[in-house]
Amino acid sequence: MMRQDGLFFYDRLMLGAATGYLRELLRRHSELIPIGFNWAFVITVDVTMLGGGVIATLQRPSSDLPVALAAFALAVSPLLLFLVYGMKAKVYEAPLLLAAWTTATAIFLFGTSTPITGDFAPLLLVLMVGVVGALTSMPGGLIAAITAAALLLTASAMHRIDAIVMYLSFIGIGWLVGYLIRIQQQLMLKQQAAQAQLAEHAVADERRRIAREVHDVIAHSLSITLLHITGARRGLQQERDVDDAVDALEQAEQLGRQAMADIRRTVGLLDSAPMNVAPEPGVADIASLVSDFSRAGLNVALHVDGQVDRVSAAVGLALYRIAQESLANIAKHAPDSRSTVALAISRTSARLTIENELPVTVAVSAESEGRGLRGMRQRVELLGGSIIVGPSDDGWAVVADVPLGEAGSSPSGWFCGA
Repeated sequence: MMRQDGLFFYDRLMLGAATGYLRELLRRHSELIPIGFNWAFVITVDVTMLGGGVIATLQRPSSDLPVALAAFALAVSPLLLFLVYGMKAKVYEAPLLLAAWTTATAIFLFGTSTPITGDFAPLLLVLMVGVVGALTSMPGGLIAAITAAALLLTASAMHRIDAIVMYLSFIGIGWLVGYLIRIQQQLMLKQQAAQAQLAEHAVADERRRIAREVHDVIAHSLSITLLHITGARRGLQQERDVDDAVDALEQAEQLGRQAMADIRRTVGLLDSAPMNVAPEPGVADIASLVSDFSRAGLNVALHVDGQVDRVSAAVGLALYRIAQESLANIAKHAPDSRSTVALAISRTSARLTIENELPVTVAVSAESEGRGLRGMRQRVELLGGSIIVGPSDDGWAVVADVPLGEAGSSPSGWFCGA
């Protein structure tokens, strides 16, 4: 019983090893198949060639068997080179097939007793023309067809073949089939290239989106944290108020922890594994955003007009990030100035205006726009809206107008009400 179990285990082991070897062999040979073709094409060609070669050999008299076998061996040689020796894909390129199958057909026609009624040997030429036409350009297919037609016409002139019209018709059909396969192969290659390019664009767009998210989160968090730290320093240096300083530092610490959680969530978008992430901020979170900056010491007020629930998640996220970036810039460049955030929501659009009152009018050029301003423009343009960023009568203003309809529709217009 133990001996039988051992033999059974050995048989299974050998079967698994043989299966693994065949799988690896097929994988390696798959890499040798010309680009744009597959195993179905290779098997169809080889089976057709083997069937036609065997029938053509059996049609010959027994006295011509050695010559017929030599011709058959020559016809099979590309297949043997591919399967046995694993030669490169050149085995299935046009010159070798044209030479091998044309020579094999010539041996069948001129080296054996012919003519033969219903001779299968010329079908090798038909197959050659079709495969060469599929593997090469249109001129290459025409050369193969002309070569095959010339060989058949020569054999007909020497009374080595009958039904020449039928065979020439088959040559024409073979060339047409090869030409159509060639066109299909080229279309497949173009489609694969287009899909690869679309995938690269999608990856690049996703990376830019995540970069915008990370930039907005970090800029917002650092801006408010620095405001808290500045307040704590002033409280200790000027007012000697330890309680206010400690309170400011605690808020900075809390904000830092929240920022780390936001960064982990945003970076987690790079991971394709399923994960539970917090929802993206929306237009309703602008109030808490303004409140955070206000508690940190920024003189900012919020005015909301309209129904917030009309704003979609995508538009809400864009407006939130624009407000976040704008307030972060104010905290960085003019922390002692007075600012206003106004959100006006109508039936067709949502307009967000951030005004920063400055004592002197400032100017900015297009070249000086950083990642934050470019990110704001990209967000609004992707939603079919418009944005203006620049100096106003009282200082600086950011006005974004985003349609509330389908993303990508025409915006309802914008203005800078500074």
